[in-house]
Amino acid sequence: MRSKTYYIKTFGCYSNTADSGTMAGMLEVLGYEALSVPEFKTEKETLQFVMKDADLLIVNSCSVRQKSEDKVYGIGKVVKEIKVLTGHKPFIILAGCIVGSVTGERQRYDFATLKKKTPWADLYMNPSQIHELPLLLKKEGLLGEWAAGNKVIEGAQDTANHAFINISQGCDNFCAFCVVPYARGREVSRSKEDILKDIGRLVKKGVTEITLSAQNVNSWGLSVKEKFQIRTGSNQKLPFASLLREIHDIPEIKKISFLSSNPFDFTNDLVEAVSLPKIDNYIHIAVQSGNNDVLHRMNRRHTIEDFTALINKLNKVKKDIEIGTDLIVGFPGETREQFMDTVELVKKSNFSVAFIAMYSPRKGTVSETTFEDDVPSVEKKYRHDFLTKTWKASKKKERL
Repeated sequence: MRSKTYYIKTFGCYSNTADSGTMAGMLEVLGYEALSVPEFKTEKETLQFVMKDADLLIVNSCSVRQKSEDKVYGIGKVVKEIKVLTGHKPFIILAGCIVGSVTGERQRYDFATLKKKTPWADLYMNPSQIHELPLLLKKEGLLGEWAAGNKVIEGAQDTANHAFINISQGCDNFCAFCVVPYARGREVSRSKEDILKDIGRLVKKGVTEITLSAQNVNSWGLSVKEKFQIRTGSNQKLPFASLLREIHDIPEIKKISFLSSNPFDFTNDLVEAVSLPKIDNYIHIAVQSGNNDVLHRMNRRHTIEDFTALINKLNKVKKDIEIGTDLIVGFPGETREQFMDTVELVKKSNFSVAFIAMYSPRKGTVSETTFEDDVPSVEKKYRHDFLTKTWKASKKKERL
């Protein structure tokens, strides 16, 4: 008998990448084999091949923007086409942040709405249920009784020498525009012992480079009260900085990256940890806007002055550091003058990477329920294009 095959289609961020790796590891322990997929020119061709040949398809979804959700909903057309042509449809699990948004105590909208949009899904699994995957498959009759005792595999090894490791799940920051606190639930840190155990297992497999992943790595290991008292520029010690130092002492580990950080709790202790030689030169810190009034409406806990001071410190402690960031244009109430403050920030910051997004209201978030989406689409598009050109020009200037 041939082994059952699986395929995981991952949308979204590094946390989803790490989650997909965890699920892949679990499936292989359970006897599934990854479907070998040829390279196709289009995503649709890839999905058509997967739908035809896979026994299990997991769609690990993202809901950070409407466009991200629409990509997931579009899978239904391919499912229907392949079923009509071949009579075959794999067992499909819809996982990730779309499902998280309609489940749990921070539900953004009702589950029935999602089910109507995704009738092709056989099972729904939110991010907090990943470790229940064997039991969920068993309940669906896809695994035997032995699956209940399966040990969880953590760490997504994406190359021979590199792996992602999620160090926490969820977020409690509630930035006004963001779905993550709803989609991934309360912030829960994994124990240091479990993280180091994962690294030890991966080292034995030849991994020498790791990326620690979380919605905000800075707050790993902190209580809710502690993390809301911490401010950038303070001398408070961070458990995350201590974790970095401990991993840095593992001889087999040659490079440590982390994603992602916020400016508001990036303390001097963490700045010092970044100076360690094994810490990657690339640091991602989401600023979101260059104007303090906009940041306040976004419920971000930093000012542009905080951010600029932090970048200056990082440039001093690490030669050739590269800073990446996230930026939103067209947030409710953002004037052209306020937008130009973001332009000025980009001009002087020389960001190596900038993910620039046009604001889109996400159902159930603070900005959707509190503010009018009053920046016209044409204006958002203008600002997106203008800021993108400004960023690219700053990159060229840096190379000269």
